[in-house]
Amino acid sequence: MGRAAAIGLTRERVVEAAIALIDDKGLVGFSVRALARRLNVYPAALYWHAGGAKTDLLAEISGALIASLMTPEDLSDDWRETIRILFRRFRARVHEHPHAAPLLGPHIRSNGAPNAPWVEIILKALTEAGFEGQALIDAFNSVVGALEGYITLELAADGATEGSEWVEGFDAGLDALDAARFPLVKRHLPQMYNRSFVMRWKSGDVAPLDDGYNFLIETLILGLEAQAKRGRSREVEPATPATTG
Repeated sequence: MGRAAAIGLTRERVVEAAIALIDDKGLVGFSVRALARRLNVYPAALYWHAGGAKTDLLAEISGALIASLMTPEDLSDDWRETIRILFRRFRARVHEHPHAAPLLGPHIRSNGAPNAPWVEIILKALTEAGFEGQALIDAFNSVVGALEGYITLELAADGATEGSEWVEGFDAGLDALDAARFPLVKRHLPQMYNRSFVMRWKSGDVAPLDDGYNFLIETLILGLEAQAKRGRSREVEPATPATTG
Protein backbone atom coordinates (compact mmCIF):
# COMPACT_ATOMS: atom_id res chain seq x y z
CA MET A 1 0.00 0.00 0.00
CA GLY A 2 2.95 2.29 0.64
CA ARG A 3 4.14 1.78 -2.92
CA ALA A 4 0.60 2.36 -4.25
CA ALA A 5 0.33 5.62 -2.35
CA ALA A 6 3.77 6.70 -3.51
CA ILE A 7 2.89 6.33 -7.19
CA GLY A 8 -0.53 7.93 -6.74
CA LEU A 9 -2.56 4.81 -7.45
CA THR A 10 -6.27 5.55 -7.88
CA ARG A 11 -9.31 3.59 -8.98
CA GLU A 12 -9.25 5.43 -12.31
CA ARG A 13 -5.59 4.56 -12.88
CA VAL A 14 -6.20 0.90 -12.00
CA VAL A 15 -9.09 0.67 -14.45
CA GLU A 16 -7.14 2.48 -17.16
CA ALA A 17 -4.21 0.08 -16.76
CA ALA A 18 -6.58 -2.90 -16.72
CA ILE A 19 -8.16 -1.85 -20.01
CA ALA A 20 -4.71 -1.38 -21.54
CA LEU A 21 -3.71 -4.87 -20.37
CA ILE A 22 -6.84 -6.39 -21.91
CA ASP A 23 -6.14 -4.48 -25.13
CA ASP A 24 -2.65 -6.00 -25.22
CA LYS A 25 -3.26 -9.53 -23.95
CA GLY A 26 -6.99 -10.14 -24.25
CA LEU A 27 -9.15 -11.51 -21.47
CA VAL A 28 -7.23 -14.79 -21.57
CA GLY A 29 -4.05 -12.95 -20.64
CA PHE A 30 -5.67 -10.74 -18.03
CA SER A 31 -5.24 -11.44 -14.33
CA VAL A 32 -4.99 -9.42 -11.17
CA ARG A 33 -1.37 -10.52 -10.74
CA ALA A 34 -0.49 -9.46 -14.28
CA LEU A 35 -2.12 -6.07 -13.69
CA ALA A 36 -0.26 -5.69 -10.39
CA ARG A 37 3.03 -6.41 -12.15
CA ARG A 38 2.23 -3.80 -14.78
CA LEU A 39 1.60 -1.20 -12.07
CA ASN A 40 4.46 -2.48 -9.92
CA VAL A 41 2.31 -2.94 -6.82
CA TYR A 42 1.03 -5.86 -4.75
CA PRO A 43 -2.34 -7.36 -5.85
CA ALA A 44 -3.89 -6.31 -2.53
CA ALA A 45 -3.43 -2.67 -3.54
CA LEU A 46 -5.65 -3.22 -6.58
CA TYR A 47 -8.42 -4.74 -4.49
CA TRP A 48 -8.24 -1.74 -2.18
CA HIS A 49 -9.12 0.50 -5.10
CA ALA A 50 -11.45 -1.76 -7.09
CA GLY A 51 -13.31 -4.05 -4.72
CA GLY A 52 -12.38 -7.26 -3.04
CA ALA A 53 -12.57 -9.69 -5.95
CA LYS A 54 -11.62 -10.04 -9.61
CA THR A 55 -15.29 -9.77 -10.55
CA ASP A 56 -15.41 -6.34 -8.92
CA LEU A 57 -12.46 -5.21 -11.03
CA LEU A 58 -14.03 -6.58 -14.22
CA ALA A 59 -17.24 -4.74 -13.37
CA GLU A 60 -15.28 -1.51 -12.95
CA ILE A 61 -13.74 -2.06 -16.39
CA SER A 62 -17.12 -2.73 -17.98
CA GLY A 63 -18.65 0.33 -16.36
CA ALA A 64 -15.77 2.57 -17.36
CA LEU A 65 -16.16 1.65 -21.02
CA ILE A 66 -19.71 2.93 -21.33
CA ALA A 67 -20.56 5.10 -18.30
CA SER A 68 -19.68 8.42 -20.00
CA LEU A 69 -21.03 7.78 -23.48
CA MET A 70 -23.38 10.75 -23.54
CA THR A 71 -24.27 13.83 -21.54
CA PRO A 72 -27.47 15.89 -21.51
CA GLU A 73 -25.74 18.35 -23.85
CA ASP A 74 -25.64 15.60 -26.49
CA LEU A 75 -29.42 15.30 -26.67
CA SER A 76 -30.98 15.98 -30.05
CA ASP A 77 -34.32 17.72 -30.55
CA ASP A 78 -35.38 14.52 -32.31
CA TRP A 79 -35.51 11.46 -30.05
CA ARG A 80 -34.67 9.25 -33.03
CA GLU A 81 -31.38 11.06 -33.58
CA THR A 82 -30.57 10.73 -29.87
CA ILE A 83 -30.93 6.95 -30.22
CA ARG A 84 -28.73 6.97 -33.32
CA ILE A 85 -26.02 8.99 -31.58
CA LEU A 86 -26.03 6.66 -28.57
CA PHE A 87 -25.74 3.54 -30.72
CA ARG A 88 -22.93 4.95 -32.84
CA ARG A 89 -20.94 6.15 -29.85
CA PHE A 90 -21.41 2.90 -27.99
CA ARG A 91 -20.14 0.83 -30.89
CA ALA A 92 -17.22 3.17 -31.57
CA ARG A 93 -16.18 3.02 -27.91
CA VAL A 94 -16.27 -0.76 -27.69
CA HIS A 95 -14.49 -1.13 -31.03
CA GLU A 96 -11.61 0.82 -29.49
CA HIS A 97 -11.31 -2.03 -26.95
CA PRO A 98 -12.65 -5.13 -28.75
CA HIS A 99 -11.10 -7.62 -26.35
CA ALA A 100 -13.21 -6.17 -23.54
CA ALA A 101 -16.53 -6.65 -25.38
CA PRO A 102 -17.40 -9.94 -23.59
CA LEU A 103 -17.47 -8.03 -20.29
CA LEU A 104 -20.45 -5.87 -21.26
CA GLY A 105 -23.38 -8.20 -20.71
CA PRO A 106 -22.43 -10.58 -17.89
CA HIS A 107 -21.07 -8.15 -15.32
CA ILE A 108 -24.21 -6.92 -13.63
CA ARG A 109 -22.11 -5.34 -10.86
CA SER A 110 -21.21 -2.63 -13.35
CA ASN A 111 -24.86 -1.57 -13.45
CA GLY A 112 -26.47 1.11 -11.35
CA ALA A 113 -25.44 4.65 -10.51
CA PRO A 114 -22.36 4.92 -12.79
CA ASN A 115 -24.59 4.38 -15.82
CA ALA A 116 -27.29 6.83 -14.76
CA PRO A 117 -26.26 9.57 -17.26
CA TRP A 118 -26.91 7.53 -20.40
CA VAL A 119 -29.85 5.66 -18.84
CA GLU A 120 -31.45 9.05 -18.21
CA ILE A 121 -30.86 10.01 -21.83
CA ILE A 122 -32.49 6.83 -23.15
CA LEU A 123 -35.49 7.30 -20.87
CA LYS A 124 -35.85 10.92 -21.97
CA ALA A 125 -35.71 9.96 -25.64
CA LEU A 126 -38.29 7.20 -25.19
CA THR A 127 -40.55 9.48 -23.14
CA GLU A 128 -40.43 12.00 -25.98
CA ALA A 129 -41.36 9.14 -28.33
CA GLY A 130 -44.54 8.69 -26.30
CA PHE A 131 -43.75 5.78 -23.98
CA GLU A 132 -44.81 5.75 -20.36
CA GLY A 133 -45.42 3.29 -17.55
CA GLN A 134 -44.48 -0.33 -18.19
CA ALA A 135 -44.23 0.33 -21.92
CA LEU A 136 -41.40 2.77 -21.20
CA ILE A 137 -39.47 0.09 -19.30
CA ASP A 138 -40.11 -2.48 -22.03
CA ALA A 139 -38.86 -0.04 -24.67
CA PHE A 140 -35.79 0.75 -22.55
CA ASN A 141 -34.93 -2.94 -22.23
CA SER A 142 -35.31 -3.38 -25.98
CA VAL A 143 -32.92 -0.50 -26.67
CA VAL A 144 -30.26 -1.69 -24.22
CA GLY A 145 -30.61 -5.31 -25.35
CA ALA A 146 -30.08 -4.31 -28.98
CA LEU A 147 -27.28 -1.92 -28.02
CA GLU A 148 -25.19 -4.43 -26.06
CA GLY A 149 -26.28 -7.62 -27.82
CA TYR A 150 -25.13 -6.70 -31.32
CA ILE A 151 -21.69 -5.46 -30.27
CA THR A 152 -21.07 -8.41 -27.98
CA LEU A 153 -21.86 -10.82 -30.82
CA GLU A 154 -19.96 -8.79 -33.40
CA LEU A 155 -16.75 -8.88 -31.38
CA ALA A 156 -17.21 -12.36 -29.95
CA ALA A 157 -15.44 -14.37 -32.67
CA ASP A 158 -12.05 -15.79 -31.75
CA GLY A 159 -10.33 -14.33 -34.78
CA ALA A 160 -8.78 -17.54 -36.10
CA THR A 161 -5.84 -17.38 -38.49
CA GLU A 162 -6.28 -17.47 -42.25
CA GLY A 163 -5.18 -20.84 -43.59
CA SER A 164 -5.13 -22.48 -40.17
CA GLU A 165 -6.34 -26.03 -39.66
CA TRP A 166 -9.38 -24.72 -37.78
CA VAL A 167 -10.40 -22.36 -40.59
CA GLU A 168 -9.91 -25.10 -43.17
CA GLY A 169 -12.22 -27.33 -41.13
CA PHE A 170 -14.74 -24.50 -40.81
CA ASP A 171 -14.77 -23.98 -44.57
CA ALA A 172 -14.97 -27.70 -45.27
CA GLY A 173 -18.03 -27.99 -43.05
CA LEU A 174 -19.81 -25.23 -44.96
CA ASP A 175 -18.82 -26.68 -48.33
CA ALA A 176 -20.24 -30.06 -47.30
CA LEU A 177 -23.69 -28.69 -46.49
CA ASP A 178 -26.44 -30.37 -48.51
CA ALA A 179 -27.97 -27.80 -50.89
CA ALA A 180 -31.24 -29.72 -50.94
CA ARG A 181 -31.56 -29.51 -47.17
CA PHE A 182 -30.14 -25.98 -46.76
CA PRO A 183 -30.97 -24.20 -50.04
CA LEU A 184 -31.05 -20.69 -48.59
CA VAL A 185 -27.85 -21.12 -46.62
CA LYS A 186 -25.99 -22.36 -49.70
CA ARG A 187 -27.46 -19.64 -51.93
CA HIS A 188 -26.58 -16.75 -49.62
CA LEU A 189 -23.36 -18.10 -48.15
CA PRO A 190 -21.07 -16.05 -50.46
CA GLN A 191 -22.67 -12.85 -49.13
CA MET A 192 -22.81 -14.10 -45.54
CA TYR A 193 -19.32 -15.55 -45.21
CA ASN A 194 -17.46 -13.43 -42.62
CA ARG A 195 -20.05 -10.70 -43.17
CA SER A 196 -22.81 -12.08 -40.96
CA PHE A 197 -23.30 -13.63 -37.56
CA VAL A 198 -22.73 -17.39 -37.29
CA MET A 199 -21.35 -17.84 -40.81
CA ARG A 200 -17.97 -16.33 -40.01
CA TRP A 201 -14.71 -16.92 -38.22
CA LYS A 202 -13.31 -13.39 -38.33
CA SER A 203 -14.01 -11.09 -35.40
CA GLY A 204 -15.76 -7.79 -35.90
CA ASP A 205 -12.60 -5.85 -35.09
CA VAL A 206 -11.11 -6.97 -38.43
CA ALA A 207 -14.38 -7.65 -40.30
CA PRO A 208 -16.88 -5.13 -38.89
CA LEU A 209 -20.56 -5.62 -39.58
CA ASP A 210 -21.34 -1.95 -40.25
CA ASP A 211 -24.34 -2.32 -42.55
CA GLY A 212 -26.08 -4.73 -40.21
CA TYR A 213 -25.63 -2.35 -37.30
CA ASN A 214 -27.11 0.58 -39.20
CA PHE A 215 -29.97 -1.69 -40.29
CA LEU A 216 -30.55 -2.62 -36.64
CA ILE A 217 -30.69 1.04 -35.55
CA GLU A 218 -33.24 2.02 -38.18
CA THR A 219 -35.32 -1.13 -37.65
CA LEU A 220 -35.38 -0.51 -33.92
CA ILE A 221 -36.45 3.10 -34.39
CA LEU A 222 -39.23 2.07 -36.78
CA GLY A 223 -40.38 -0.55 -34.29
CA LEU A 224 -40.37 1.95 -31.43
CA GLU A 225 -42.39 4.39 -33.52
CA ALA A 226 -44.93 1.67 -34.32
CA GLN A 227 -45.23 0.56 -30.70
CA ALA A 228 -45.61 4.12 -29.45
CA LYS A 229 -48.31 4.80 -32.06
CA ARG A 230 -50.06 1.60 -31.08
CA GLY A 231 -50.02 2.66 -27.44
CA ARG A 232 -51.50 6.06 -28.26
CA SER A 233 -54.22 4.44 -30.34
CA ARG A 234 -55.23 2.26 -27.42
CA GLU A 235 -55.50 5.32 -25.17
CA VAL A 236 -57.95 7.11 -27.47
CA GLU A 237 -59.85 4.02 -28.61
CA PRO A 238 -63.50 4.45 -27.62
CA ALA A 239 -65.01 1.92 -25.28
CA THR A 240 -67.21 -0.70 -26.91
CA PRO A 241 -70.84 0.04 -25.99
CA ALA A 242 -72.54 -2.59 -23.92
CA THR A 243 -75.19 -4.63 -25.68
CA THR A 244 -78.58 -5.39 -24.22
CA GLY A 245 -80.42 -8.66 -24.70
